[in-house]
Amino acid sequence: YLSSTAAIRSGAGLVYSIVPDEIADIMAIKLTEVIIKSYKNNNECLELFSGFDGLALGPGLGVDVNKRQLVKSILKRFEGPIVLDADGINAINDYRILSNRNAPTVITPHPGELARLLDKDIKEIQENRIYYSKYTSDKYNVITVLKGNETIVSYGDMIYKNYTGNPGMATAGSGDVLTGMIISFICQGIDVYKACKLATYCHGLAGDIAKDKKGEYGLLASDILENIPKAIKLIQY
Repeated sequence: YLSSTAAIRSGAGLVYSIVPDEIADIMAIKLTEVIIKSYKNNNECLELFSGFDGLALGPGLGVDVNKRQLVKSILKRFEGPIVLDADGINAINDYRILSNRNAPTVITPHPGELARLLDKDIKEIQENRIYYSKYTSDKYNVITVLKGNETIVSYGDMIYKNYTGNPGMATAGSGDVLTGMIISFICQGIDVYKACKLATYCHGLAGDIAKDKKGEYGLLASDILENIPKAIKLIQY
């Protein structure tokens, strides 16, 4: 819900939310402007991506044997850009599958997820955020968006450190909003690395606008959602 809404709030003209059949009715009620597509099994799911400009994979997915296989199959078969987040990252056992993709791949881990990916301690990741972001990008041929205070975006020799945002954004669902914004900008034709930087900046700015209205304490991911259009409007001038 959060990722799909963030994508359409960020300017994507048409957004689909692909969900298991058993929750399709709930999502159809919750999401008015987003088109719901449902599937009963992995094979049905894989048939739904034809013609998509890009895909956000992971938020709300869950991790079990079936979902792990689904993520692996999508990474192999989908020929467009993928933003891999949350359970999409956790579902992968062999990260070489990322290196073998021909289309761009963005991963958006928080420090704990990156620590698991690299088999490192979270403290070590936090003390060397730029180094491990770049290391991950180089090793797996991905754009890495390492979330947290001063989010890092890295690819090749390019490093961007973001300074928008506030501690109130360390709330459940905030990262799902960022994922939706990234894929939205990519699908609008923005260079993938630039889309990641722009989304990270606008995401933090939307959170800052929300903070000015409501304060940091009790800030919700939905507060960030509401202020995405205002953040985009501010950077247009």
